[in-house]
Amino acid sequence: MRVRMRHLLLGLTAAVTLACTTAAPTEPLDHYVIPGDRAFPTGLAYDPDTGHYFVGSAADGALYRGHVDRPEAELWSPDGADGRTVTSGMTMDAAGRLFVNGAGSNVTRVYDPESAGLLAELRGLPGGFVNEVSIAEDGTAYVTDSYLPVIYRITESAGGWRMEPWLDIDRTAIDWVHGEHNLNGILAVGPYLLSVQSNTGRLWRIDRATGEVTEVDLGGELLPSGDALVSDDGRRIFLTQGNLYADTDQEPRVAVLEMSEDLTSARIVDSLVPPGGLLHPSQAALTGNGRLLVVNSQYNRLVAGQEPQSLPFTVSSIPVPAETETTPAVSLGIRLP
Repeated sequence: MRVRMRHLLLGLTAAVTLACTTAAPTEPLDHYVIPGDRAFPTGLAYDPDTGHYFVGSAADGALYRGHVDRPEAELWSPDGADGRTVTSGMTMDAAGRLFVNGAGSNVTRVYDPESAGLLAELRGLPGGFVNEVSIAEDGTAYVTDSYLPVIYRITESAGGWRMEPWLDIDRTAIDWVHGEHNLNGILAVGPYLLSVQSNTGRLWRIDRATGEVTEVDLGGELLPSGDALVSDDGRRIFLTQGNLYADTDQEPRVAVLEMSEDLTSARIVDSLVPPGGLLHPSQAALTGNGRLLVVNSQYNRLVAGQEPQSLPFTVSSIPVPAETETTPAVSLGIRLP
């Protein structure tokens, strides 16, 4: 009887130990590795249903897929597949479809992430640079062209896709500088779009119904080299900043903006920089579990024809501040003259 009771107690102890070990939360990873010494990752899309993230190369057309619980991404679709030779901005829509922009190739491709099957191939205007993409609540996608003064609109109906010029920037208040990266990151927030102009550091609000453009009042600040725009609630914006159009001594960061209710003004309330810093951060995505994924693209090195500053290429995972209301304002932009 004593032996049986001892075995029973040992079994219960082992079961409790195993349950505690299994239930113990794992420490979130602070970065993910993108393989290859010439990957120069740029675009990023996150799938909240699976925990997978997708990253594209600015040096070629390769696409990588990783998971937030695993330290390294893997090649998902090789350079040249479906004619891809370069990638830029990426996102996923509510239906779980993956949008991949093609930078100077002027192509936006839409994929089924489960099969890697190509669903659509859409072309912008010749001579352009299709850069970032955002999906509005009604499923309409909006794409910036950094080299041509136009924003594209992508719609889908009954399996038929259409990409068309939607907004003529020359008819707006935006001062376009030919030959430079102009409108870059774009974010759909209710009836509006927000878009940052990389070369000038200005932020613009665009009415999706009328096309009216209003400059967002940043309180005298600028956001040079602004790239990705992501948000958890439409009022708190995370904006990545590199060094392409900024002073060389500006620390690459994620600026946290607190927007006014009508999105016509904003103030910088925080500046996110992980230990070890960021290397020309490009696109970003919120995972929904208190983390912000940020691509260390080193794109400034690529366009300068230089070798990577650091290897391996990585995606940083940064804790998101729970609140910003009580955080003191941080002024790391550039003052207007």
